[in-house]
Amino acid sequence: MNKIAVIEDDVPTSNQLVGWIKAAKPDIQIDQWFNRDDAEAALAREKYDVVLLDIELGRERNAGVAIINVINKLYQGTPVLVVS
Repeated sequence: MNKIAVIEDDVPTSNQLVGWIKAAKPDIQIDQWFNRDDAEAALAREKYDVVLLDIELGRERNAGVAIINVINKLYQGTPVLVVS
């Protein structure tokens, strides 16, 4: 596992998740996004080994579900861990 995407709209929570991952594996690449549009654009450009994803992003209740659909369409089999 080399690259992880963290998609969480709450900045302190996102930073906490990144901190925990970095504490366990300091050399791993982690990219963060805080909204659906930025996350989907990034996912279209590159593949991640794991995606940590909040199911609600801002006022969009099912944004996470839409992102999971994008991941499954582009990179079937990429593990997604939903944190909410």
